[in-house]
Amino acid sequence: MLDSAHTITIYKALQKGKGQRLLKDGFQPADFPYSPPNADGKCYFVAPNSRSLAEEYNKYYKDGVLEVTIDRKIYDEYFKPLEKPYQGKLQLELPIPQSLFPVLNQFPTILKPE
Repeated sequence: MLDSAHTITIYKALQKGKGQRLLKDGFQPADFPYSPPNADGKCYFVAPNSRSLAEEYNKYYKDGVLEVTIDRKIYDEYFKPLEKPYQGKLQLELPIPQSLFPVLNQFPTILKPE
């Protein structure tokens, strides 16, 4: 079991119908197509202290909030450099490229209804 001193949890509001498949199959490039200018192929999460942003999106998407708990060292190495302010606000988003899906898929994922 990962303990909270050594882990980071990131959050993603899920579009209707995607939650169970992501839990079963993990993050797959086919689910996040690269098709400029509309789709950049990235899976957008919110950073550890921005769960409220995922909850806000869940009001529209209504498929729950996915939580991925990542080892802090791995997070700091691979994911922390991706953090950026969400629309100029204090909350941070985390656009994860397809190349990091195998790393992301190594960690425990749970889906919470809200």
